[in-house]
Amino acid sequence: MKIVIAEKPSVGKTIAKFFGATKAGDGCITGDNVVVTWCFGHLLEQAMPEDYDMKYKAWSMDLLPIVPTDWKMTEKEDCKKQIKIIGGLLKGATEIIHAGDPDREGQLLVDEVLERFSCKKPVKRLWLAALDDDSIKKAIGSMKDGKQYHSLKLAAESRARADWLVGMNLTRAWTNHGRKFNHGVLSVGRVQTPTLGMIVKRDLDVEAFKSRDFYQVEGLFPFPTKWQPQDTIRLDEEGRLLDRAIADAIALKLKGKPAKVIKYESKECKQAAPLPYSLSALQQKASSKYGFSAQEVLDIAQELYETHKVTTYPRTDCRYLPESMHAEATEILKSLGAA
Repeated sequence: MKIVIAEKPSVGKTIAKFFGATKAGDGCITGDNVVVTWCFGHLLEQAMPEDYDMKYKAWSMDLLPIVPTDWKMTEKEDCKKQIKIIGGLLKGATEIIHAGDPDREGQLLVDEVLERFSCKKPVKRLWLAALDDDSIKKAIGSMKDGKQYHSLKLAAESRARADWLVGMNLTRAWTNHGRKFNHGVLSVGRVQTPTLGMIVKRDLDVEAFKSRDFYQVEGLFPFPTKWQPQDTIRLDEEGRLLDRAIADAIALKLKGKPAKVIKYESKECKQAAPLPYSLSALQQKASSKYGFSAQEVLDIAQELYETHKVTTYPRTDCRYLPESMHAEATEILKSLGAA
């Protein structure tokens, strides 16, 4: 029996018909010798320190650092039923199709479930960069051996373990230190703490900011011109002139005088078409133009991808469309031109 494991229910339900699975079951959709099931994102999570040894229940400085040699994963409480369903399906599987999202986390979250059940059966990778019908059909027709994506799994796993090592050890260390000053838990994270540091630095810069007047001499000719200070004139760190007397002197010297163009250069050049938005670029643009939060942009992009199937997978920094869509470029451009 063929078992297809998607990252989330919405994707599983979208691709099920392409495998001939149409009958809804408990946590899955079944067909003739095929079952499509799904995760809910990560079904497993990193074990807590006390899961390795109960002595770590105490937040003692003497026990730091905590560095597991045999990493453990625990089942999320609200995912245990689905894990059991997948485990049961894997027992009767002859072939497994990994249909996690096309990124590191999507690779890891299905792989770690397979590892949970020590599954050694053949795995094919279904790489879905878009969820329109043509893209799904092409992806199914070009599946590869799952072993080719093992490095993606390792990358995501390394990120998760790095987060754990930094978070568990430094949070305990700083919390112990903070007790001297009657602080509660002081959370430290590999990403959250540097990000918080940047926010604090920016806030302090804004608080300490002092406005300064600066001056620019502009020429009122048939085309706009700006005076370019010589290297001998003192400017601030941003290349601005702060001495009004110099600007006034230059303006007085040029007032009423004719201008003569002594040299110009003209050349043709090609400019590449802009690339599609990455998620971060889209979030920045939507925030500045419409005031959307990063989460709102992600939710909208995710819905356009999953529900309406009009965009490619949004949770990626790649700004190139998948090669599988090249054949549809002409039709897409025609549709855009008619819109």
